[in-house]
Amino acid sequence: MPVQKKSLNPYLEVVTGSIIYGTIGVFLDQVQDMSTGSILFSRLFFGLCMIFIYLLLNQGLRQLKPHKKKRYLLLLGLLNAITGICYFSSIRYSGVSVAVLLLYTAPIYVNLFAPSILGEHRNSNSFLPLLLAIAGVLLIARPGEILGHTGPEFQKGLLFGLMSGLSFGANIITIRYLRNDYSGIAQTFWLTGISLLFMLPAVFSTPTAVFVKNLDILLLFGLTITFAAVIYLRGISGIRAQTGSILALVEPVSGIFFDVTVLKNPLYISTFLGCVFILTAAYVISKRDGVSLK
Repeated sequence: MPVQKKSLNPYLEVVTGSIIYGTIGVFLDQVQDMSTGSILFSRLFFGLCMIFIYLLLNQGLRQLKPHKKKRYLLLLGLLNAITGICYFSSIRYSGVSVAVLLLYTAPIYVNLFAPSILGEHRNSNSFLPLLLAIAGVLLIARPGEILGHTGPEFQKGLLFGLMSGLSFGANIITIRYLRNDYSGIAQTFWLTGISLLFMLPAVFSTPTAVFVKNLDILLLFGLTITFAAVIYLRGISGIRAQTGSILALVEPVSGIFFDVTVLKNPLYISTFLGCVFILTAAYVISKRDGVSLK
């Protein structure tokens, strides 16, 4: 029997979680003098504490007991850590545009491998939304302006970016695979906790004074993104992996919105068109499956 209750609208939950994920750039802009690894560790740590306290108060700690498919819980945390490390490394070596473009190649991998791994039927109706979503990501990343860059550093960024997209896609498939054995919040707990272990070395690189200075924003960052993760995982557990991977592309749209409105960065025409394409893909997906995102 499934451990979790069926979501009333898993599509809306995936979209909502992705929108909240889009605030990551705002939080990163507020943190000062900390390495990416230290920021990621802090976010994971506070998020793990929030989940534990919530389950403790609601007498839900029994959900966390590993019972079936334990190795896949370990895989879930490992994939999450790999995605984070590779994504931020890609940003470092090849820039945000390339990193975002390659991270969101995940729907391609999910649509290729999910049917055979999860037994989902291939749906020809997913082809149009997938094309729209990929076109949207390409427009947002503006690859024509950046592919002129060459050199070993840029190529290293490309490699890290491809790995982040592949691991992100594998993560989506794993979440879907575990849906009948672990609730969304249980998956979030194990995903966060195991990833935290991989990030542990990074915390020693940050002086205590710097950590204390950023404590308030790090705490809010951890609570906000973990809340998004719980909603996202609960939603994606209730829909086809192929559909969820496309809906997750709402995240870069949300990120751009906060980037323009909060951080006051410029909005390009191609970026706006890319957002329209991705939102259109999400709308087509929702209508195809006969649901409403209201």
